[in-house]
Amino acid sequence: MTRSMTKSVTKSLPKSVDNTLFKTKYFKYLIFAASFAGMGVGMPSCPGQQAMQQQIDALQTTNLDTTKKLHTLQTQVTGLSNDMNQVKQLLPQMTNVIQAQKGALDQLDTTVQQMRNKGKPVKKRK
Repeated sequence: MTRSMTKSVTKSLPKSVDNTLFKTKYFKYLIFAASFAGMGVGMPSCPGQQAMQQQIDALQTTNLDTTKKLHTLQTQVTGLSNDMNQVKQLLPQMTNVIQAQKGALDQLDTTVQQMRNKGKPVKKRK
């Protein structure tokens, strides 16, 4: 801001207003910063900003979908882990039951074989 502009602004103000703000060097910087802010608001967006925003939106959507899939997979893995823990707990019990049944089946097989051998007629020789 030039001195003439400052003088014209200060002349238009009533005498009752304190003009010390307009006379300081900080006022020039304030006007300069305000003009840049006004240009930033008034100017259209940067070239390619809309394309970049679309890419960002697409990436955010993809990220959200990936997060949902990850949550679903984590839920499934947690369920499978719980099922595996139950299998690990039941496996020793099943092993004991199967071994007991094997012993009973072996004994039954032996008894059946003995009964077959006792019930066979002896062939007579001629």
